[in-house]
Amino acid sequence: MKKLLFTLLLVFVAMTGQTQTKVWNDIVTSFTNASIAKVTQVAFYNDRTELSFHIDYRAGQRIGMNENTYLLADGKQYAIKDATVLKLGEQYTLTTDTLDFKLIFEPVPQNVQSVYMVEPNGWQIGNIRSASILPQGIIDTYWRDEATGDWLIGFAKDHVIYQNAVWDIANIKEKKDAYTFTLLISNMPGVRCAFLSKDFSLKAKIVKVSKMKKGLRTITIDDGKPVTCSPITTASLPDYPTKDTRIGFVDNGFRMGDSVTIIGWLKNMPPGLLEQAPEFTVHYDNILTGSQESVYTKLDSLGRFTLKMPLMNTSEVYVDWGRSTVSSVLEPGKTYFLLHDFWTGQKLWMGDDVRVQNELQAQALSRAKNNGVEVPYYEKNIDLMAYWARCDSVRLLQEANLKAVQRSHPTLSQRFLDYESGYYRIRQGRNMMQASLCVQNSSVPREYVDYVGENFWKKAPKPYTLHGDFTTLNNNFINQAELNKGSVDIAVVLRRFEKEGKLVLTDEEKTIVARYEKELPQVLANINAAETEEEKQSIADAFNTSETITQFDALLKRNISLLDTFGFLNLMDLVDSLGGDRKLRDIILAQRMIQRIDGTRTPLDSTILAFAEENIQLPAALTPVKALNDKYLAIQQRDISKLPSLKTADDVANMSAGEEILRKLIEPYKGKIILLDVWGTWCSPCKEALSHSQEEYERLKDYDLIFLYLANRSSDESWKSVIKEYEVMGDNVVHFNLPYGQQQAIEHFLNVTGFPTYKLIDRDGTILDVNADPRNLEALARLIEQLK
Repeated sequence: MKKLLFTLLLVFVAMTGQTQTKVWNDIVTSFTNASIAKVTQVAFYNDRTELSFHIDYRAGQRIGMNENTYLLADGKQYAIKDATVLKLGEQYTLTTDTLDFKLIFEPVPQNVQSVYMVEPNGWQIGNIRSASILPQGIIDTYWRDEATGDWLIGFAKDHVIYQNAVWDIANIKEKKDAYTFTLLISNMPGVRCAFLSKDFSLKAKIVKVSKMKKGLRTITIDDGKPVTCSPITTASLPDYPTKDTRIGFVDNGFRMGDSVTIIGWLKNMPPGLLEQAPEFTVHYDNILTGSQESVYTKLDSLGRFTLKMPLMNTSEVYVDWGRSTVSSVLEPGKTYFLLHDFWTGQKLWMGDDVRVQNELQAQALSRAKNNGVEVPYYEKNIDLMAYWARCDSVRLLQEANLKAVQRSHPTLSQRFLDYESGYYRIRQGRNMMQASLCVQNSSVPREYVDYVGENFWKKAPKPYTLHGDFTTLNNNFINQAELNKGSVDIAVVLRRFEKEGKLVLTDEEKTIVARYEKELPQVLANINAAETEEEKQSIADAFNTSETITQFDALLKRNISLLDTFGFLNLMDLVDSLGGDRKLRDIILAQRMIQRIDGTRTPLDSTILAFAEENIQLPAALTPVKALNDKYLAIQQRDISKLPSLKTADDVANMSAGEEILRKLIEPYKGKIILLDVWGTWCSPCKEALSHSQEEYERLKDYDLIFLYLANRSSDESWKSVIKEYEVMGDNVVHFNLPYGQQQAIEHFLNVTGFPTYKLIDRDGTILDVNADPRNLEALARLIEQLK
């Protein structure tokens, strides 16, 4: 009987042994090429090892997993056996924007510290491990001050990160897991002379690290007090130990000359990554130009950098996008240190008050999840009222998610919570105004625009650069508000200027204005009462050629410079009526003037420039207007009237058929390959492409090409200005700015549907059906090589 019981016991132990597991739930990984996939759990069984994945992608996209995928642990490979949801070796089409599945491998020993997943020619996910596993030794470890929660120090093989700098290890002594480091300041360019404070000693520093006890070490710097530290094992800094109730961010009033310094280390980059992108870049939305600006600096051979960049005010920034991909906020006057360790997968901030930066990084996945439920604004014929309701529900869901995050992380700072809440509100306002651009054949409801104005534009967190999306929200909202306000009759404008003393009208001119104001309402009434379009047009033509309009137009032309300021004056009144403050009004005025200069590529009229100097009080807004104006004033003064590249339309003066006109234009160049560029001075992508003209000419110089440019709807002044600005000139360069009708006829013949449009014409004059876009120079060069 005892023998039977003993045998049954052995069987029971064996059976239970098969079900015993070790599970990693708090997963951290190194840099991966599978950014859409997140490892959520690793479960070790006696007969298998399972990796659980969560994917954020798009419905309709396809993923797959090769049958030769394996795990690598302690130098040994463990082959894949099966998968849930997916079928190994086959493609799977996502039915939703998310997917959860498992990959099942041969059993990996449960005592491993990390595993590496390898899909040959596919996914590579390295250093998959549990954040609960404490580090062994000191190399590639990072330590936080237990009392403050801040990242204090980090140790690498030959360097130590401390006080926003990378120090060289001059000497290291180890005794039973206790360490003594002698440090010297690194030779990292710029750190020694530019960014160390006056009281930062350049003598050697001594760092003493005690033996780890109960997961903690004490770290002593020189003769300072010992600091109790815990290892940072998570991908970002853990929750701070206490609540921070401060509110608001630095607002310098858009003071000119402010800057921020980012020092950092992109550590342990995979082979080739530094060569592919040798620069560290910070992107931000320029509130004055509406475009994204980039500031960059070179990385050294280890991936270290120092970047001091101008900063108008506290701003949302996008750091090392596409590689580190960090979205954060920077405050002027501060110094930050950013670490991205590609092997440990950690992204940590050190420096002047970096709590919000670390919290934003720690909650990045939560923000991404919340963004994923936003409604696309690019739908056609969108029902704005239904869209409005849906956007509200999305934001309420986002705010509910934020409260759930707050409950899970009760010490999150108030500034972080306010920043996230503000982000959701500005994002909704931005999306709603973008959606308003998609409405076809109908106006945008006034209550829709008013809702955005009252709840998002007017209540935007300050400073206005705090959230990058405010730039788009602001531009679209103001444009729509102008449409809702409607146009102002020009006679009213004249009366206003006369009342304000800006315009003096003679008695005869007053009579002309009065006659115009008296006749116009009756003409409009007659047009409305007319039964046919022909009648309406006849009435309008008669009025437009009348003595009243002739005299009134002459009056307007005499005062055109003054009247040109009215649009900006009207804009000022609008912003004031909507509740915008003076700084925002100055920013909006500057935006509009910069848009005018950039759009026409010509300087402002002297009257408008004087208006700007009188009404824009904010130097940070006025200075870029004047700088851009000076640039195009200098370009305007450059004479290219005798440039051989500029051609007249004399040879096609009496032609109207598009094909006939084009054949005549290219006739002198028969026997050569022609690259035709249809563009316009109003077209931003066209001008961006033209800015690379000299690079294009140099790359294609061996092919004996003619570069033929046809401008669409461009004034002569703007046309020449762009040509001068980007040096679109040369012996083989030809420019035409044809009359509108002839240009339209050519575009109709070529079936031009967008700008820029490129066509390649062979030596016989045949227009080829090929992609001749010079923005992909290498592909174009290969195409032309085939023609040779």
